[in-house]
Amino acid sequence: MKSIGRRIPAFIRGIIIKAGFNQNFSRLTSIPLYRNALLLIISSLATAAFGFIFWIVVARFYSTTEVGLGSAVISAINIIALLSMAGLNFSLIRFLPKSENPRKLINSSFTFTIIISLVVAGIFIAGINLWSPALHFVPENAIFLLTFIAMAVMSTLSPQINAVFIARRSAQFVLYKDTTLSLLKVALAIALSTFLYTFGVVASWTLALAISLGLSFLLFLPRVERGYKPTPSLDLRHIGGLPGYALVNYITSLFTRLPIMMLPIIVLNLLGTESNAFFYVAWIMTDMLASISRSISQSLFAEGSHSNANIRTDVIRSIKLTAVLLGPAVIILLAAGKWILLAFGPGYSDSSLGLLWLLSIAILPRGIIFVYTGLLRAQDRLKELLIIRSLIAFTVLLLCWLIIPTTGIIGIGYVWLGITGLVSIFVAARLAGRSVYSTVTTGTDLEDVDSL
Repeated sequence: MKSIGRRIPAFIRGIIIKAGFNQNFSRLTSIPLYRNALLLIISSLATAAFGFIFWIVVARFYSTTEVGLGSAVISAINIIALLSMAGLNFSLIRFLPKSENPRKLINSSFTFTIIISLVVAGIFIAGINLWSPALHFVPENAIFLLTFIAMAVMSTLSPQINAVFIARRSAQFVLYKDTTLSLLKVALAIALSTFLYTFGVVASWTLALAISLGLSFLLFLPRVERGYKPTPSLDLRHIGGLPGYALVNYITSLFTRLPIMMLPIIVLNLLGTESNAFFYVAWIMTDMLASISRSISQSLFAEGSHSNANIRTDVIRSIKLTAVLLGPAVIILLAAGKWILLAFGPGYSDSSLGLLWLLSIAILPRGIIFVYTGLLRAQDRLKELLIIRSLIAFTVLLLCWLIIPTTGIIGIGYVWLGITGLVSIFVAARLAGRSVYSTVTTGTDLEDVDSL
């Protein structure tokens, strides 16, 4: 593979080299775990940055009404995509590396995903006046309706394509695809603003998705999977063993996202809009850094799916990379958080700083937990994974609901740091032993996978 190191931006190279790794950078990036983790991190941060730019551009070129309606449509589509993925992205990462007929597996998974997204989108449209009356205009316009459905399908399919790239240790294509999507969204939002109004916000996103997926199907996937052609297929022999694994991972991912989705609602209802604004800024700043841990976890999951022979070494490497990348970021937030928050206004610096400090410290135990979840997925220890994620979600939400009327938003920081800290101690103890690195299954029907 040609000059792998050049795919990583210079500033990240510098951080890694100065952090004490004894290998030179080209050798470091020849290790698939590091290379894919770094590429996924860059992709996540770039997507977040361009997403921020997209909404700035939209706010500049569209009216507030158009922004409000456009963002509501996109939010609805994101919910449809979340419900439609059904955990098959995890199944692709887990089972594609050892599949005997990978092209059939990929196309069957894609086809199954498309069918689910069409059904979920259809249910949403049929009941739109019940759960989102403000979007009644979507089914009333045939072009808008078809665009809505197409975007829902493509938004569901996009993470599945990323899962193929990750499974094949080719995360550079995730970066290419998602950066193309992000850049095109911004450019098209500007180009379509003069004559498409609200539809321009949605159309820019849809066209950008279509182009990025087109590049993936025509250029990227054939390079990752030789001989691949996008052909509709629903061969149950190739996905028959996946739904059980996919379902548990899907439920687990919902538990992982539950605090992120519910805490703003809890704060809004118990403390009001102003407190929610102060909370949300601190939360978003630290959760963006958590995407680093998620990327490392995904890369570890992919490596363990290829082989468990070196899984302990890969876990140690994952912990090192987590510490190297997150440690400096935490120090920066602790030292400069006050001035960063001043960019949002003096009220944020006064009211969000304590919470920001606590959430920043909690990034490190969260990183250890993410490493462990990557290991559990690779070893099919899904019951333990489900227990850990559901325990964190329910405990955090319950304690926050009980104490923030008294403590204010800083109570969320104490709860989040306390719960993740305790769980990370348990996880660290498990990782320090050797028994956890043996391959254990938890009732997932892996025998069917042998026929893939």
